[in-house]
Amino acid sequence: MTVKIIALLKRRPDITHEQFIERWGENHAKILASLDVTKRNIIRYSQLHVNLQYTETLKQAGRPAADFDGVVEMEVEKLDDFLEIFTDEGYLKVAYPNEDSFLDRTSVQIVAGEPFMKFERDV
Repeated sequence: MTVKIIALLKRRPDITHEQFIERWGENHAKILASLDVTKRNIIRYSQLHVNLQYTETLKQAGRPAADFDGVVEMEVEKLDDFLEIFTDEGYLKVAYPNEDSFLDRTSVQIVAGEPFMKFERDV
């Protein structure tokens, strides 16, 4: 069974949500996808770009809405594959410094677990 990693991300306080989405969604995704450690260790990588209008609508409807700008979803064979990324020389030289342009590292929240599909609508 694989391990699914979910990371909740917030932007740096000195940039806009739109700047965060551009820097993370375009630049950082390309950098990350180019790294050997990523190609070797990550099965699946996707980004959820938070829609601030949806967040506000949820709040107005009385629903709890998390104050994050984006969500990363990754799938790996084992947790060590995920952890290895952060010690990889390529990541440390290229991807990690790029994160400084958009990410508030102090606010990142990570959840890891094993996925169990319980429902899927036929399309």
